[in-house]
Amino acid sequence: MKVMASPSDLDLEVGEPEEREGRETLLPSVTRSMLSTKSFVAEIEPITTTFAVPEIDTDEYNRLPDPPMAPVSAAGSVAPAVEEAERITPAGRVRGAKAGDMIGGRYIVEGQLGRGGMGRVLKVRHSALGKPFALKVIKSAISTSPKIRELFYREARLASALTHDNICSIVDFGQDEHSGLFMVMELLEGQTVHARLRHSGPFAAKVACDVMWQVSDAARFIHSRQILHGDIKTENIFIVRTAAQRRVIKLLDFGLSRADLGRTEGVDGTPEYLAPERIDGAPASQASDIYALGIVFWELLTGKLPFVGTTKEVFRQHKTAKIPPPSLIVEGEPLDERADQIIARATAKDPADRHPDVGTFMYELRTLMQMLGMDGGRRRALAPDAARERREHDHRAKAAAEVFNSVSLPMASSDRTGKVRVANHAMLEFLGVAGNAGGLQLRDSALPEVYPTLFEDLEEVATTRRPIKRVVYLNEGGDRVIEAAIVLTPAPQKAEVTAGEVFIVLHPLRSLLS
Repeated sequence: MKVMASPSDLDLEVGEPEEREGRETLLPSVTRSMLSTKSFVAEIEPITTTFAVPEIDTDEYNRLPDPPMAPVSAAGSVAPAVEEAERITPAGRVRGAKAGDMIGGRYIVEGQLGRGGMGRVLKVRHSALGKPFALKVIKSAISTSPKIRELFYREARLASALTHDNICSIVDFGQDEHSGLFMVMELLEGQTVHARLRHSGPFAAKVACDVMWQVSDAARFIHSRQILHGDIKTENIFIVRTAAQRRVIKLLDFGLSRADLGRTEGVDGTPEYLAPERIDGAPASQASDIYALGIVFWELLTGKLPFVGTTKEVFRQHKTAKIPPPSLIVEGEPLDERADQIIARATAKDPADRHPDVGTFMYELRTLMQMLGMDGGRRRALAPDAARERREHDHRAKAAAEVFNSVSLPMASSDRTGKVRVANHAMLEFLGVAGNAGGLQLRDSALPEVYPTLFEDLEEVATTRRPIKRVVYLNEGGDRVIEAAIVLTPAPQKAEVTAGEVFIVLHPLRSLLS
């Protein structure tokens, strides 16, 4: 069997890894061969030899963060008719998402949950699992911006890696042909703190402390991973009632998160919660998140914001006006002065005068809670079983990510059309893709040239749920050819995110002479 290809000086024996840019790969030169010539001829035939294929757990890599949007509303508040969510058809025409439409090839639209400046939030149901989720569609006018797209994929991966009881789980993200950028999160039943304040007024001191403890714990968690939230506000804090009627707080919308704490960008965030230094263009920091926590605490206790007016006026007050102690605002039962002290320190104009970290904020908050006769904060802070379970979960997720990305066999997960959700470093190198797999289409790679029936096989595996194994021949230059197996396997039906997709594994078999 012959493979026509351009000459190459590379000489490779399969099974002898070559070091490239600090990362080993069993296929160090295939990318160059595939992309350097258009004269490939590949023969594809069923594999008769069986071999072990590693099982890939992609759950931790397929979930995703987002640009700022309106928080998810209660599951029961779905509008009877779906308001039109902006979508761009291949012809460029904008049309609306209607009940019954499918987004991302697997999410069926059932209704609208909310809307915001960046897009809409829809209630959807996974076509294979039958499980409901909340799906955010980013406005087409925004999602076409290269900067927004880059931010979206980066933030999505950041948020999807966060596992915490008080953080809304991101389970999926991607780009739909018609709807554009989207992200999928757990569907929460309840209401935002903002909505609760508007409907019922300020929180009782004990309830406010409980809410702040859980929000602060979420902020502490992300800060420990060198991630900032960037937009902490009552609209991004959701109150969930569990089956046991316990109040659980979820922090939403990491759309302004920053993985690099020292990076400087334009001013972003919600004016009423923005720290003074951020108004002057200083980079986001843990101190600016702490400032927002102080504003939120003040709002919970008083039922209103300390600074209101035009954006210019609000900015001026943040920089020059002192926030009045909440004890002077709260009516009825006197408020412990420690609440005044915590808020005054958190909202100091100079970042150096604020709490050095969220842990210190929580320590002072716990003291206040104990003075109010509450022990919940201490119990949650010191519960060894929950902390140990969370650490073990984080370590398992990190270990799975390290194995998946470091293994030298190219691996990926794709839908039946060839749109890649996740790929390890070896697959990205094999396909000649820099960075990550976000938005990658196999049609745009050289793979179909050596595997002509790729898309027919993807469709068959996704439909029949039976694996397909093929042999392809890849030019290595001169008379050198690599015989490689490509295995397409259906994702498990119980998979929360990749159900309906196909796992792709490329396995080099031997080196041949043409």
